[in-house]
Amino acid sequence: MKKRIVAGAIGLLTFVSWQAQSIREKTWYTVSQVKDGDTFETTDRSIIRFDTLNAPEPTNCGGLQAKAELEKLVLGKKINMYAVARDRFGRQIASVFIGKEWIDQKLIETGWVAYSPSTLDTKHILKNIDLENKKNKKGIYSELCMQYENKKQPKCVIKGNIIEEWLFKGDKAYHFPGCIQYNVTRIELWRGEQWFCTEKEAVDAGYKKSGGCGTKSY
Repeated sequence: MKKRIVAGAIGLLTFVSWQAQSIREKTWYTVSQVKDGDTFETTDRSIIRFDTLNAPEPTNCGGLQAKAELEKLVLGKKINMYAVARDRFGRQIASVFIGKEWIDQKLIETGWVAYSPSTLDTKHILKNIDLENKKNKKGIYSELCMQYENKKQPKCVIKGNIIEEWLFKGDKAYHFPGCIQYNVTRIELWRGEQWFCTEKEAVDAGYKKSGGCGTKSY
């Protein structure tokens, strides 16, 4: 049993050491293509995904703006990065630099991407910028992409909400006027949340009626 514990400890230390080394390791690439607001490809066909941020999907509100901002920052340029790991898609998860310029920070400053908690943000620089963006309703946090009212289609008032709580993360619920949580439910279009005109539209899109609606229909 002791041998197994020692072997396990050595294996863990080796893994931690490798992870630390991969974070420190500096590698150089030239960016050949920007796929979306948080992912790009290099001339050697490596796929790089930012560790510190999330961008809207290209089909969601703010997605095209996020992609355009990343293109302005890195397309055709030589970057260096600190790789953290590889994800299940084989992408390198990393923090990106051009010289001393931290691209993660520049991109979050645009307001078109959201901060994703990262051990690389040791001084909370990125987190604080994201909080300022929220406070100032900038980019994805503006009324363009975050709404309590559907001003574009005022008759379509059913709110399709994607739940963020860890226990129900990814579950989809819809709310209509008269449901308990309707007034406090905000639609974050940048995350893929939606407005619907009818309950059938919401159900067909994979949403379930919120428990706060009881037996009511709309």
